[in-house]
Amino acid sequence: MEEIEYTIVPHLQEILNYLPINPEDKEDVNDYIRNITNLIAVNYKYEQYQFAYFGVHLLYMTYIYCTAWKISQIEPERYKDAIIFARSYIGREKDLQIEDADSIFNYSILPEKDISKIFRIIDLDNSHVENVCNLVAYRNDMAHASGKIELANDETFEIKTGSVLNSIANIHQCMNKPIRKWFEGVLISFCNNEFEGYSKPEDLISEYMVQSFKLSANELLICNNMSVSSLITEHRGFEKKLKSFKKDLNIYCKNEGYID
Repeated sequence: MEEIEYTIVPHLQEILNYLPINPEDKEDVNDYIRNITNLIAVNYKYEQYQFAYFGVHLLYMTYIYCTAWKISQIEPERYKDAIIFARSYIGREKDLQIEDADSIFNYSILPEKDISKIFRIIDLDNSHVENVCNLVAYRNDMAHASGKIELANDETFEIKTGSVLNSIANIHQCMNKPIRKWFEGVLISFCNNEFEGYSKPEDLISEYMVQSFKLSANELLICNNMSVSSLITEHRGFEKKLKSFKKDLNIYCKNEGYID
């Protein structure tokens, strides 16, 4: 496949900043995201805007799946209650494994409109939950062989891609509090020496936070921007380790180019 500079595509880099940086998964998520990104860029260059949008929507659903998985890790009890509704596509019932999903793509077995119900756990507004469903419906309508090209120009493509970005940003905003809660747990566990084999913060950041928990650049920045003063007040004995971890996280973000 021809590789094209993807930064020319409106909103694409911003969308990628919400996707996992370097996830460790049984599927190669990195290659999947890279291939989809290239597909978008190639189609955009040759003004095949509708097909470029299909790729954007694949990235959108990857974000949706990954966020649902993170919610399952941060709020396991509420998550289990929320997925009582879960029904797979007909004929895929035996493949439905989302209670303890070991891959973000396990969610592809669910009808896409149903997944958004999980986001009520993070207090996503009903209108934004409905917007996820609307974006799925819009993609579905275009996927039918109707003989029409719905996205025929750059202006329309930019508007529709902007709608995808806005939906992701709204979900991300609601994930701010859960990510902070999760990161506080990581910090306290680190200070308590509960991460076997991780004596250095930089290893825990790259291998556990980025790879295992599949943090995006924007989620990593939530952690970096979070103050540890309240944790220090509650755990005076951890002050040195907490400050050291935050310092190393800041250095990591600078080295990776996420902050200046």
